[in-house]
Amino acid sequence: MEFGSRNANVNFSTNGDNFFNLPFTGIASFMKTEICPSLDALEPGYDVAILGFPFDVGASARSGARFGPRGVRDASTVYCDGLYGLYDPVRNVEYLDQGERIIDCGDVDVSPCGFEQSFENCEAAVRCIIDSGAVPVVIGGDHSTTIPVVRALDRYDDVCIIQFDAHLDWTDSYGEFTCSYSSPMRRSSELAHVGKMMQIGLRGLGSSGPADFAEARAWGSTIVSAPELRREGMEAIIARIPDAEHYYITVDIDGFDPSLCPGTGSPQPGGLLYEEVNDLVYAVVKKGDVVGFDVSEVAPPYDHADQTSLYAAQIILDFICFYTKKRSQGYLE
Repeated sequence: MEFGSRNANVNFSTNGDNFFNLPFTGIASFMKTEICPSLDALEPGYDVAILGFPFDVGASARSGARFGPRGVRDASTVYCDGLYGLYDPVRNVEYLDQGERIIDCGDVDVSPCGFEQSFENCEAAVRCIIDSGAVPVVIGGDHSTTIPVVRALDRYDDVCIIQFDAHLDWTDSYGEFTCSYSSPMRRSSELAHVGKMMQIGLRGLGSSGPADFAEARAWGSTIVSAPELRREGMEAIIARIPDAEHYYITVDIDGFDPSLCPGTGSPQPGGLLYEEVNDLVYAVVKKGDVVGFDVSEVAPPYDHADQTSLYAAQIILDFICFYTKKRSQGYLE
């Protein structure tokens, strides 16, 4: 009788050494990793902690991102063998082969019709994760997810936010509602510990007005449209990443082209390719100390064959691989 193995959440087998732990068995935690029953019980020693924020009250158009954490976790189970080592033939590097520890802390409890309590719960959960010594990786939810997460980073000075998105997200308010999925970058810019920002992949008609763009640039944001990235080339864009003590990466899945990621509330043609986002995430992790990561706006109700959830799970896994490799050896090549 076999009662599991490292990070596996299947706990019963009569197969002895032949312990399969297939993607479709067990509980669908992220990559079928270890599950934390309560943040109060989260112990030090983990490298990465996954947290879901199933909240889309901040959406003004198509809802459905509240199902994002569940969809991404389910899609991620295809990578469960990666908990025992993953070889990247492109970079010729093996990841997750040094006993790195990943834990899934479940979902933030959210209100069905308001944001104050939901945001407080999310912020408190992220603080618990940071206190434990793990880096928080948050699965939204709509892009307002970033607001409470970045609020929880106030122990760090000089945080630079790296945003992948089709949209500027600099809207001040919808009426009295100031924390929508169109506002996370403006709200973040108002925080004392956020000193720099780079917004990559912007495009499309209606992605904020000229006043918002002017205010974002005046604040100091480095704005890179999707066509600009392709004109200048990857090396030139990497060279423009601001210098900072700490970095936070936020990936709105509509930053990807909708041919890759159709399952989102506000798709925009002409988006980023997977390889481009992968290279830029690698560059940010290589450059500095990343203190958090989120993926938002995955909306499974609009997703064909779980394609968007799979891309979201992949880019999260990419970050985990890069982050843990740098954490274990102190650098990335």
